[in-house]
Amino acid sequence: MTLLHEALNIKDDIITWRRALHKIPETGLHLPKTAAYIAAQLEAMGIPYKTFDSHSGILAWIGDPGSPIHPVKGKTIALRADMDALNINEETGAPFKSENDKMHACGHDAHVATLLGAAKLLKSREASLNGCIKLIFQPAEEGPGGAVPMIQDGVLENPKVDAMFAMHVFNVEDTTIPGAIGVRQGAMFASDDQIYLKIKGKGGHGSAPHETVDPVTIAAHIIVALQSIISREVNPASPAVITIASLSAGRGTNNIIPDCAEMLGTIRTLSFDTRAFVLKRIEEIIDALIKGFRADYELSFYDSYPPVINDEAVTTRFLKSARKILPEDEIVIMKDSLMGGEDAAFFFEQVPGTYFLLNTSMLQDGQLYPIHNARFMLDDAVLYKGAAVFVQAALDALESPDPLET
Repeated sequence: MTLLHEALNIKDDIITWRRALHKIPETGLHLPKTAAYIAAQLEAMGIPYKTFDSHSGILAWIGDPGSPIHPVKGKTIALRADMDALNINEETGAPFKSENDKMHACGHDAHVATLLGAAKLLKSREASLNGCIKLIFQPAEEGPGGAVPMIQDGVLENPKVDAMFAMHVFNVEDTTIPGAIGVRQGAMFASDDQIYLKIKGKGGHGSAPHETVDPVTIAAHIIVALQSIISREVNPASPAVITIASLSAGRGTNNIIPDCAEMLGTIRTLSFDTRAFVLKRIEEIIDALIKGFRADYELSFYDSYPPVINDEAVTTRFLKSARKILPEDEIVIMKDSLMGGEDAAFFFEQVPGTYFLLNTSMLQDGQLYPIHNARFMLDDAVLYKGAAVFVQAALDALESPDPLET
């Protein structure tokens, strides 16, 4: 029986796990119900795991993890899935819809279920594994970020991880085949920096603006000026986005100029050099404009994720593994990076890895709703393909003379 057929045999298990998790979405670093559900499945499979005090992340392992006295024989490969949901009220009407005011609108329930499926397939091969496979179930990808706390807790050490794989359900462009995958060399996801700006002016009567320092007018100038960084200063061949998504000022009156205005936004870039340049120019333009208008300000960048960079050698080998599972027409080599952010980037800064997409496009009310939409729905009948690709990639990485060799 091929690995893909083995995965097909546990398709219903994966669907059951995904839909059970979909009902109990949780956000942030602490996901007690989600973690308890994952732990119960690992225990049922006989897979050892470790939990942590400061967050709900789980580290499990299959194969020989070694010890300080007897180090692991062979390589160590990590497979990662994020666990958290979003603060969205679900509007799908699905029979397994969220039971609270949150929603798995980004498919992390499917990521966990797929990794549990991979775990089940790997557990049946444990006796023949040449090394150790770590399963990383990570909270707070949507913020404030769970990868860094897990790294600080040592999930990439003891034994040290040699290569890593991660997956996201998505609408993969250039294919309509359910369960096809998308991947590319180099930048897979953009950096993701959040911006907070408070403009401190001087309020007063709307009929006497000369007696005030109007923070709303200043905010308007800043919003327009920041876009010139993208249109006139960044190389068009290096994509970048600045979005000011929220502007708050005043208390709903029509004749009071407020003292302050607050802005929230996000910056996305695909290279470390472009990211550094854009952040520097944002600071310079804000400083010059606000001081020029006689105001003061507070500026901060927070919840920052670097870009996800797929390692060239690991990705080349990953594609060889994927072709053992899927036909060529179900493997899409993506031309463009995604401008979304992903904190798997912090893992990939420490360990060479490959991040791939699984095509789970599914219509809802005759429309295809994107991730982070209250009506987002995915085709969980194809998740078994993601599990099979995970497993084949991990097995081949273990058997490679060096995870960095193709």
